[in-house]
Amino acid sequence: MIYFLSENTSTGTNAGNKARMDTEAILQEKNYCSIEGPKSIKRLKHGNKLSFFLKNNNFLRRLNKIPKNEYIVVQYPFLVSYKNGEGWLDCSFILERLAKKNKLILIIHDIDQLRFDRSRDNLSDFKLASYIISHNQKMTNYLISNKIDKNKIVNLEIFDYLISAENISNHYEDNALLCYAGNLKKSKFIYSFPTELKKLKINLYGNGYTGSQTGLDYKGAFPSDKISSLIRGKYGLIWDGERIDTCSGNVGNYLRYNNPHKLSMYIVANMPVIIWSKAAEAEFVKKNGIGIVINSLSEIPEKINGVSKDDYLKMNSAVKAVKSKIENGKFLLNALSEIESRMKNA
Repeated sequence: MIYFLSENTSTGTNAGNKARMDTEAILQEKNYCSIEGPKSIKRLKHGNKLSFFLKNNNFLRRLNKIPKNEYIVVQYPFLVSYKNGEGWLDCSFILERLAKKNKLILIIHDIDQLRFDRSRDNLSDFKLASYIISHNQKMTNYLISNKIDKNKIVNLEIFDYLISAENISNHYEDNALLCYAGNLKKSKFIYSFPTELKKLKINLYGNGYTGSQTGLDYKGAFPSDKISSLIRGKYGLIWDGERIDTCSGNVGNYLRYNNPHKLSMYIVANMPVIIWSKAAEAEFVKKNGIGIVINSLSEIPEKINGVSKDDYLKMNSAVKAVKSKIENGKFLLNALSEIESRMKNA
């Protein structure tokens, strides 16, 4: 029997929650046994283990009922519902407790050491795991360079994106050239789009936009399970940071390692993508023929001029081929099947 820790997530405009909810749905599809996680707890001071244990006896009792040496899947980092909202639980001590008795399978959503603070060492968490589902080979190389055993890592390749609604077949006739969806507050580059690019029109979706510029059309924020049927634009843009000539800062640099969930969202919307050349997922885009790779946003007008209608529709067909997999959870299912195969041969 394989178990998993169930999270108490909500929908909304947070794409991260969509990824977690989809992951849990796929784990349920695999008939893994759900263990209810901690919920409605008060926010705890960092590292306050005693307080956590005192407030979560029921959760800990559920963990104790899991037979010895069974596998437990944990989404990393672990998300819990606090009385005053959702937040991340510093789960190192829980992982340490679980690893003493059971075998861990960690599904990585984020690595804070890469995302925010390189001085924070959470790599010890991964050393506790028997198996790890990493985003892609670039993230895997980072883990291996930090002495995580390569034989316990499986690459996801791209996040799945479960949907039931049918989306527009293709976006070739859309008025705007680009669609950009995400946390607009952190995406400072949107205020510096090149003039030539703005002439081709750009649609923005998400929270945190405070500007007003000709060529930029802010469309609002929508629930992550609905937005794929609402976005418009010939191409979905994958870029981040403050600059237009490269992806900069923590959020920009993180694209070198992670699978941005917006890539999956654009794909289920049947939208080819434009992605930074140094992004980890640029290789996935090229391999599958689903978009265009750029070094700078200034390159886009010239790159687009070289794309014929036949070229675009060919990319659109390639997008649909990938869509048929991610909307049915095939990438995580394949990764889990690979882990199960390794278990049998261990």
